[in-house]
Amino acid sequence: MMRTVLTLSALLLVFGCATNSGAPGPEPDVNIFQLSRVAPGTEHDTGPVSAQFAVEVKNTMAQPLILHRVAVQSIGGGSYTLPSYSQAFNESIAPGETKRVAFWAPAYVSMNTVAGANGPVTLRAALDFEAGGKKFQKVEVQNVGTLGY
Repeated sequence: MMRTVLTLSALLLVFGCATNSGAPGPEPDVNIFQLSRVAPGTEHDTGPVSAQFAVEVKNTMAQPLILHRVAVQSIGGGSYTLPSYSQAFNESIAPGETKRVAFWAPAYVSMNTVAGANGPVTLRAALDFEAGGKKFQKVEVQNVGTLGY
């Protein structure tokens, strides 16, 4: 019985540490949005397009948070391909505050889909933060599409 309890405790400790990003508190909440749309009449064309994205971060910690970098890329199928792209920031976010940063990235529409270039895409984003003198990274995978349409 005691051996089982010790084994389970050790496993919980290992798995708990394996999922820790190194954040000095609760990880920030992150949402990713696509702000741009391809113009009507061209949404079913193939080729290069520019896509504008916004990353919204809510600081859930009791101390200020600094967003240093956002790196994004598409994964799986979708309306377009977004190669690996990163953008540097130096955005301070107060405790409890939500801030949004925006950036443009080059994408490529390789084939026509029913939704066209304005359809959804799954993005993987890695965000580099600093809080309390500690640097850490949070990785998010979200399905994004154009806003308001």
